[in-house]
Amino acid sequence: MPPKDLERLARIRETLRENQWDALILFHPDNIVMASGMLPGSTHVAAVVTADGHVLLITPWWREEFAQQESWADEIWTFDWCRGFNGVEPLGAMVERLRQSRERYRLETVGYDARMHHYSPSKLPSESFTYEEVKAKLPELFRSAADATDAVNELKSRKTRREVEKLRLAHRVAKAGVEAFYAHASQGIRETDLAAEVNYAVLKQDGHGGIRYTYCDPPQIASGAARTSIADTMSNHATEKRLQAGDLVMLEFGVQADGYWADITRTLVVGEPTDRHYRMHEAILAAQQSAIAAYRPGESTGDTLCHAAWETMRNHGFGDGITHFLGHGLGFAYHEAGPILGPGETGRIQAGHVTSVEPGLYFLENGVAQGGMRVEDNVVWGERPAQAEILSNFQRGLSWVGS
Repeated sequence: MPPKDLERLARIRETLRENQWDALILFHPDNIVMASGMLPGSTHVAAVVTADGHVLLITPWWREEFAQQESWADEIWTFDWCRGFNGVEPLGAMVERLRQSRERYRLETVGYDARMHHYSPSKLPSESFTYEEVKAKLPELFRSAADATDAVNELKSRKTRREVEKLRLAHRVAKAGVEAFYAHASQGIRETDLAAEVNYAVLKQDGHGGIRYTYCDPPQIASGAARTSIADTMSNHATEKRLQAGDLVMLEFGVQADGYWADITRTLVVGEPTDRHYRMHEAILAAQQSAIAAYRPGESTGDTLCHAAWETMRNHGFGDGITHFLGHGLGFAYHEAGPILGPGETGRIQAGHVTSVEPGLYFLENGVAQGGMRVEDNVVWGERPAQAEILSNFQRGLSWVGS
């Protein structure tokens, strides 16, 4: 059992006190990681955190041993779904365990994660939709069951010291994927094969440095002028296209280690970069540094940091290529609900927030794609002005320079 994250549990207790809830009931995997330290590893798992910081995990029986080893839960309650032929229906079993928790802990008013942030990898959120039936039963089980989604998202946005250390491990895993991208991105390789090399490098990190489980959302590889000119590379899945000399090649991928995420973009050139490539890259890296230099804890907004980066790219002569916001929250998910670094975003950026900083340039001239470039790093915003730890402080050049 890992030691409890007392900093995290204290914040949860404060949220419960402020909202006059007796407990939080959490269903979504990223929220369970926050509350218990454990990646669920299965569907039909819930966490209950009471006002005095007591943590209960409800899980199918086959996850009991893992829950004991990987979580700091004070209690683990199981149910016998899929054990022999007893016909246990898992959603009903979860409801029954929640009813028992009401009686055991005298719970009357609860908050729960009623909604899920929409912009996430394809794997985990779809599993979470199985809980809608359980959520619908909560008003019948408790005197009051409130939508705590916003409160939970606010809790997740500021990471604890322990969580930052976990994110450092996730970025060490991401570094292996980035190194594979640079090492294998050569003329003639297919985008799909390059993506496979990145994925393989991530999966090989299992069991190293205390990491139990790694996952790589399918790496997005976009090569050539047309595909890299699209700012939203979520549409740029790897294809059979082969890399050609002179191609810009962009990697966008999300990496998870034991439930903690990194979200990284790197761009390289097959062969020798042109002078324009170098100037674009210089402008992007300078934009990152301008955003960090502009940071004032508790004062800077997502809007001010975004415009600081944009102004730098304009000063480098690339204003026409700005079509993309600056960044988003992450850590318990590939993309979290906040904070957002973008135009019009008034939320204050605080110490402990973790966001991407991903300035990019994307060009079309007379309707013809000219290519694009982005460098996405992840930072922990600090206690002092202009202080930010760059978690992804590894290879970000236009060509491989070795490890």
